[in-house]
Amino acid sequence: MTLKNLLLASLWLYCAFSFANDPAFMSLNDLQRVKQQLAQHQAAAPTLEAWQQLQQQADKALKHPNPSVTDKGLLPPSGSKHDYLSLSAYWWPDASKAEGLPWQRRDGEVNPVSKNDQSDGVRLARFTADFQALTLAWYFAGDQRYADKALAMMRHWFINPDSRMNPNLKFAQGIPGRSTGRHDGVLDGRYFATRVVDALALLRNAPGWQQADETAMQRWFSDYLQWLRHDPLALQEAVAKNNHGSWYCTQVAGIAWYLGDRATVKAMVQLARNKMAGQIGADGMQPLELARTRSFHYSYFNLQALTALAQLASKAGLADLWHGPLLNALDAMAPYSDATKAWPWKNRDRVSQRLIPLLSIADNSLQQPRYQHWIQQTQWSNDKSRGAVMQAQRDTWLLSLPYQQP
Repeated sequence: MTLKNLLLASLWLYCAFSFANDPAFMSLNDLQRVKQQLAQHQAAAPTLEAWQQLQQQADKALKHPNPSVTDKGLLPPSGSKHDYLSLSAYWWPDASKAEGLPWQRRDGEVNPVSKNDQSDGVRLARFTADFQALTLAWYFAGDQRYADKALAMMRHWFINPDSRMNPNLKFAQGIPGRSTGRHDGVLDGRYFATRVVDALALLRNAPGWQQADETAMQRWFSDYLQWLRHDPLALQEAVAKNNHGSWYCTQVAGIAWYLGDRATVKAMVQLARNKMAGQIGADGMQPLELARTRSFHYSYFNLQALTALAQLASKAGLADLWHGPLLNALDAMAPYSDATKAWPWKNRDRVSQRLIPLLSIADNSLQQPRYQHWIQQTQWSNDKSRGAVMQAQRDTWLLSLPYQQP
């Protein structure tokens, strides 16, 4: 390694030290409490069930091959399979055209072609979910197999020259006949912030973690953050008014936290604060999300980004995002965490339990039982949408704990 690279690595490590040991979107204190409860067989029933589900996922992940963007069948326009490529989910071939081009939009109708292994969208989601599950399973149980597998997956996806992903999303959510990649595709990268870098804060304490891993991951995410902050395509996402803009702020802030870049975290908190005034009405509802055919999902989805960022802002000692539009929106949505309450807007799907982690985060951050009524009455069994319900239960009872009054 050259002297320049050594100095650069040292600078990255120095800047990251104050932030990176603490996950951006998970509570380290809550994780430690859950770990102790599991070890002492004192965990509440929802926590124990969530732990068992997580462990099952981690055990399955042990058997999966290490994934890479180079596994896809399609070749990106760059000619390199190291570039991430995904197809936009709500676009379909034009049946009136012989070649089906250009594709036409059907909001809320998922084209299965966008969800296969020929592109990277599903692969990225599966990889980041498994990586997070393995890391958490190691953290809670101390089983080295989980850490070893997580490290192998990390190196295969981000570091090894033959299989690494280039740090950009230039060809994300492309539309055949229209665009090879769109700013909307930046949304695909949210898992890098909410799953990967938060897991790295835990995994760096595992036996087997090497200094070379630290240097390589800091470099990859520094390059990716540079792309997010300066590439013209990514900057179009920064000005998006709906959930895309919120997730841009949350993704950038989470990665900046990992890199120790407080100034960028602060900038994203302020940008999101400015956006909320136009996203959330006086009644707490979100007109831009209600206009969608999946209005419940997108109303929840936007608040998922904003509550995560508000939590990070509190942790960083930055502007208070809770009081004002965000709290109004959570107040308005909270009753719909009860599946028996009718959702009066057009809609295709609804998983009411998804709201519960957001309400729990709010109570913990505000240190008040504002939403305990809705949290305590939640039914976690829902076979139709079991995956989403399991994730909501995990986020509420394993990665954090519902607020308890002193």
